[in-house]
Amino acid sequence: MTTESERLIHFARELSSRLGGAVQDMVPPEAQRHLLNAQRELLTAFFLIYEHQAAGRRDTAAPKRRTRTSTRRPKPRVSKIDIE
Repeated sequence: MTTESERLIHFARELSSRLGGAVQDMVPPEAQRHLLNAQRELLTAFFLIYEHQAAGRRDTAAPKRRTRTSTRRPKPRVSKIDIE
């Protein structure tokens, strides 16, 4: 059984190989390098977005532990300044 991440990686590899084969015949080598770098950046962004979304789903699935809170109030961050 493959995980969702593994399926996504397999899809990205397949897409990369197909695009790479199509680009080699029509695009000059310098432009190919540029496109390859852009493709890597795009895939990295997709994976980061996916991981962020997956982490968010995992966090909501786990029950939160209640912690004891102290009875005293925290100091306010900003204090009032009297202006004369």
